[in-house]
Amino acid sequence: MPTAYIAEPAGIKKKSLVTRVITSFVYAAVFLGCTLLGNTLFILPILCAILCLMGCREFFAITSPKMNRVPRIIGTAIGMSLPLITAAARLNTEQHPILGTGGLAGLIALFYAVVIGSFALLTWAAFTPTSSTKDSALALFGALYLGVPLASLVLIREMEGGIFFASMTMLSVWAADSFAYFGGSLFGRHKIAPVISPKKSWEGFFAGMLGSVIIWIALPLLFGMDLPLFGSILVGVLVTIAAFVGDLFESRMKREAKVKDSGTILPGHGGILDRIDSTLAVSTLLFVLLSIVGTTLGMVHM
Repeated sequence: MPTAYIAEPAGIKKKSLVTRVITSFVYAAVFLGCTLLGNTLFILPILCAILCLMGCREFFAITSPKMNRVPRIIGTAIGMSLPLITAAARLNTEQHPILGTGGLAGLIALFYAVVIGSFALLTWAAFTPTSSTKDSALALFGALYLGVPLASLVLIREMEGGIFFASMTMLSVWAADSFAYFGGSLFGRHKIAPVISPKKSWEGFFAGMLGSVIIWIALPLLFGMDLPLFGSILVGVLVTIAAFVGDLFESRMKREAKVKDSGTILPGHGGILDRIDSTLAVSTLLFVLLSIVGTTLGMVHM
């Protein structure tokens, strides 16, 4: 299928770039600092719960601004509980060969939290005459859309080599985002999805892939991690695809709602969803890769 052609690349706007870079550094410092501390005093799980709170607020405002308050509150509570419950369950001392200490307990807790939250929404819908099935379904989806990926990041952090892999999850997303931004701004001529996100180009996409692959090859060497070259390249490529899908999905939501950004809390970026949309998809993907095929790729040692 032929792609739309852009006459001239958008170019880089210096004023907005400075604001964007400053915000990115502050955000990265907070996120990486919390990742380093991990489950100590529940620092990372609490950060993830806060991000879920803010993200759910933006998600519901975009997708259903007139949603009843009750399913909105229940959905937000479900999402926030997932990283916290997962982290608490990981305090279990039982060892799992791949998921690590408390890993299986963390997954089971995640499953039951979703089931209980779903039942709460179902009960509200069943006994409330003014309830809307759409509101209940959307509230649950919002909780899963944000809560499961952020809980996955907590699970990654507590794996063997978790500090490295959780940090790489975010660093590779940021590298892909930065390379895509500069590559698309300077060289982007061929649109990927002109209706959903007119500024995204194939040039930017492949520039982002280059950035992600470089991170997955260079940083393991720098920190003495023995990762196979094939596995590093493959994960770098998959991270780019997942990041693009996550970004495009959020763009689709904003396009349907006819808004430019999900919020205004992050100068130069917009809202929380604008900042973590790619991370949500990538953290879920990497958790699956590391927990299921990580040993095959040589990236997680049993």
